[in-house]
Amino acid sequence: MLSIKYFIFNPICVNTFVIYNESKECVIVDPGNHNIGEDNILFDYIEKNQLKPIMILNTHGHIDHILGNYSTAMKYGIPLASHPDGEMYYKSAYSYASAFGINYKKEETLYPTIELFNNQIINIGDDELEVIFTPGHAKGSCCFYCEKQDFIITGDTLFKKGIGRTDLPGGSYKEIVESLENELFQLPDDTICYCGHGPETTIGEERFH
Repeated sequence: MLSIKYFIFNPICVNTFVIYNESKECVIVDPGNHNIGEDNILFDYIEKNQLKPIMILNTHGHIDHILGNYSTAMKYGIPLASHPDGEMYYKSAYSYASAFGINYKKEETLYPTIELFNNQIINIGDDELEVIFTPGHAKGSCCFYCEKQDFIITGDTLFKKGIGRTDLPGGSYKEIVESLENELFQLPDDTICYCGHGPETTIGEERFH
């Protein structure tokens, strides 16, 4: 059975998720830790619970969701997985960080070595997460769905009473509406949504509103 721990990191308040089970294997979704203090919070939790990180997953490549990729990968020697359509965001990460006034070293940009694709299965011990491709907020946006436990990590595609903005480079209102209608709103109403920012919600609540 998968357990989820989340932390709120960096000035843009991104939700960083550690997902693990009895095997102690874990994946880290959207590490937003951007300084030594936040690194220590994330790493201390992993080490105190004797977890074994196996992979970093990015829902998308916006700067607030990738700030901790490098330090986390270097700490645990693990790969980064992301959808290839989002390559542009890693290439321009330094410029985006500068625009937001975030301290970021260009040479510490970590590029994905594992390409995610729609319906791909990510194994965590005996448990599974399914990749659901949901472009619209950003190119290459993905969600991570656990059918067995009725939850999904939605990134910035879906929030509590809101959806991700589409006015940034690579965004498309048409695409995000299609992602919601054709993918996320096809899931059961009681599916818990763990969002990229803010509190969790459910598919049924967001479909209704």
